[in-house]
Amino acid sequence: MSSLPNSVSPRRKVNVTRRNFLKLVAGSSAGALVAGYSTSRAHAATGDFDWKKYRGTDLRYLGWVHPWSDAIKANLPEFEELTGIKVYWEQLPQDQHRQKVPTELTAKNKDLDLIFMSPEVEGVKYFKAGWLHPIDEYLADPKMMPPDFDLKDFGEGAVKTGKVLGKQILIPHQVDPPSFSYRKDLFSEKGIKAPETFDQMEGVMGKVHAPPNIYGFVSRGTALQGTVPWALYLYGFGGEWLTKDRKPATSAPECIKAIEFWARLCTTYGPPGISSFNWAESSAMIAQGKAATEGDSVGLRGVYEAPDKSKVVGKIGYAMFPAGPGGQRPWVWTAGNAIPTYSQKKEAAWYFILWTLSKQNQILTNVKGIAATRTSAWKTPEMDALRKTNPDWIETTLKSMEISDKPINPPVVAVMEYRTRVGEVLVKALQGLKGDALKEEAAKADKALQAILDRTEK
Repeated sequence: MSSLPNSVSPRRKVNVTRRNFLKLVAGSSAGALVAGYSTSRAHAATGDFDWKKYRGTDLRYLGWVHPWSDAIKANLPEFEELTGIKVYWEQLPQDQHRQKVPTELTAKNKDLDLIFMSPEVEGVKYFKAGWLHPIDEYLADPKMMPPDFDLKDFGEGAVKTGKVLGKQILIPHQVDPPSFSYRKDLFSEKGIKAPETFDQMEGVMGKVHAPPNIYGFVSRGTALQGTVPWALYLYGFGGEWLTKDRKPATSAPECIKAIEFWARLCTTYGPPGISSFNWAESSAMIAQGKAATEGDSVGLRGVYEAPDKSKVVGKIGYAMFPAGPGGQRPWVWTAGNAIPTYSQKKEAAWYFILWTLSKQNQILTNVKGIAATRTSAWKTPEMDALRKTNPDWIETTLKSMEISDKPINPPVVAVMEYRTRVGEVLVKALQGLKGDALKEEAAKADKALQAILDRTEK
């Protein structure tokens, strides 16, 4: 296959994003754990499952520059020895990857066999375009599933995020749910606990709010990024990005309540300028001891607990994000590997996916800080150090992963365009828009969002 590269692509430098930020979550203790760690070669053929069935096959993989990719790429010799399948590995920074993959899929490139993707970002777009091969048939076929794979070991909510428009397009290999992060020392001083409901949140924040020394709350607030934490309130009030017939729902009563509640927390207990905050700015407020609470990704633990940068190491508690009137409905971001429709080696590609999701590989990536979707990967001796320092972080991650299948992003083709238009309404709420004026602005946004759907959802 002359069109394939002769070697794996070299690593490229890339700016830190929320996606690759998870490499920080296990902290320095995980680095010591994995120094001499390698996966077991206990993947040998078991029962009637023949790992050598597609030996002699070549696969081309196109992934992200990401800690998960680095860990699995280093372990490729194990897969090639186990299966006799050769993997030609390419990886690009996320932005370049999201440009290159659609180009190759549009061209119906037959030598692209596997792609790294986030189902909530690319899932609807790629699937509606006919670019993704569902894996439901493999999951239902005993001959295509190793007896020891144990699908029930994966968090049920996390697995559901890999289903797009009724079809399973992937099983996620990593997860990023939220937590309600708070200053344990300050809460202890005030005799309060982490809130369990929305009704309790303002009372708790008010007791630790002492500006300008420390603010009771902080959040991302830009038009593009503010929607990420805000979606927790959207779901908590029982709202959705879209109605059941896939119409914009920004002006729905539940959505308006979510906007007003979140904006009130931000403006009453948050720092000035919150509408300009991305995750780097909001998490830095916590790390520098300037804010007491934040509801956002569990991955931000890497900022809070960084010994060389944070002033609050060991002082942060991690709890489930509080339940709203609509129940406890935390979002979860996931990523995994999918099989393009035009691949001529789909079964061999499936074997690669099975191997990456094995219990051994999930342990390997978990101890390196890429939160695993297998619950068993969190219960191994390799995780003992983290269990001692942050047991509440592990408990929150596992419980959220089990109960949630809600996406951070709107389930549409034009994800970022749609999300930013909703975010513009949030920013105006931060600037003081409320009541009937806010409802009118939300209705105006819904008209613009419908135009986006009419243009892109064909």
